[in-house]
Amino acid sequence: MTDDIDAPGVDVWTVPLDRPPATVATLSRILSEREAERGDRCRFENDRRRFIVAHGALRLILARCLDVPPEELRLQRGRHGKPRLAGSSELRFSLSHSGELALVAVTRHREVGVDVDRLRPGLSVEPFAERFFPASDARFVAAAAGPTERAERFLRLWTRKEAVVKAAGARLVQGLGLTVLTDAESDADVVRDPSGQIPGAWAVCDLPVPDGCLAALAVAGPVASSISGPHSVDEL
Repeated sequence: MTDDIDAPGVDVWTVPLDRPPATVATLSRILSEREAERGDRCRFENDRRRFIVAHGALRLILARCLDVPPEELRLQRGRHGKPRLAGSSELRFSLSHSGELALVAVTRHREVGVDVDRLRPGLSVEPFAERFFPASDARFVAAAAGPTERAERFLRLWTRKEAVVKAAGARLVQGLGLTVLTDAESDADVVRDPSGQIPGAWAVCDLPVPDGCLAALAVAGPVASSISGPHSVDEL
């Protein structure tokens, strides 16, 4: 982790979720009662393990930023499920996980959203893009050379839309119509919702992740933040 958490910018962490039973047991002990109940509701053991590791790692990261014990953190959820720290903390964060990988983004003062998802090359994405995405997005997907590239283009758009939705604390259906790719030659695209359902401007960019996944970050405001990371959670 960077030492100066007060500097403007975003810290991004990668969290491998394939952890040994002893690590899972240790992380399970720092979860809140509600988080433990959510983990127990997972139908499959792999899903339960991933939930515990992802949410336990989030607590470790936030505790490191705030210099408090991780089990003492109190998290609450907004109207559409956006998590935040209870009280008046200026720290903002976002968690996303897919398969065996989780990402955590942390910043101060500016709302932030992160999304990661696995590629599914066999998925038929064109009908969904044509029905729910803006026409320019649907054309971008359809113009790909083959099914694998179409899946990659679709997922690039999807993770960017999800990142904005998470940052704004909105509903996914409100983000499907966002135009999240522009022709601007800059580090990030500036996204605005013409319908007004998601107010404000959001700087959106792609994140480097292992092969087989795509990820995106969104931060409130028309100017991108500097990004530190991705760090490994092993640095904690």
